[in-house]
Amino acid sequence: MKEKDIRFINYAYWYRMEKNEIDHIILDCLERGELLLRNEVRSFEHNLAKYVGTKYAVGVSNCTDALRLCLVAIGLKPGDEVITSAHTFAATVAAIEQAGGTPVLADIKFSDHLIDPDSVKMLINSKTKAILPISLNGRVADLEELEEIAVYHELSLIEDAAQGLGGYRNGRMSGSFGLAGCFSFYPAKTLGALGDAGAVTTN
Repeated sequence: MKEKDIRFINYAYWYRMEKNEIDHIILDCLERGELLLRNEVRSFEHNLAKYVGTKYAVGVSNCTDALRLCLVAIGLKPGDEVITSAHTFAATVAAIEQAGGTPVLADIKFSDHLIDPDSVKMLINSKTKAILPISLNGRVADLEELEEIAVYHELSLIEDAAQGLGGYRNGRMSGSFGLAGCFSFYPAKTLGALGDAGAVTTN
């Protein structure tokens, strides 16, 4: 049987579908010299915060950096533990390790494959510094309950919303819970960049 490559995403096809609009925007930016952190980024940050329902949004290079920067901001130190979901992409754990922390994997619920708050409760100890739930596949984790757990134990809650854009729970958007939400705009995501990109949303 002849081997055939199957592309996960055919980026060239999607570009051709939107070619005229994309080319116009890129040429406009080039002609104005608006290349780095200018009006387009400020406008995007403003609109993202408004959409998610937070006061602020800050663009970053990718979601891994968004997670790492949030963990650094809470003062994560070597030996500090961060509880996260056992069902996630490797970047979630990588960000915890890059920030100097120790990832601790909580179990997931059978119903939606998202982090189980009961498992989180069992894992909390004196070394725990933060809870890092993940919203996946259009589903938002039990963030109200996790917020209550975090507040009770004086822990930071940082949401990995890399795949959460547009998801909501009880009227609140993914990325509006806890200290911060971290988004990915990798080209294959719900909202993809032409390259890699990410953002942090916070109050």
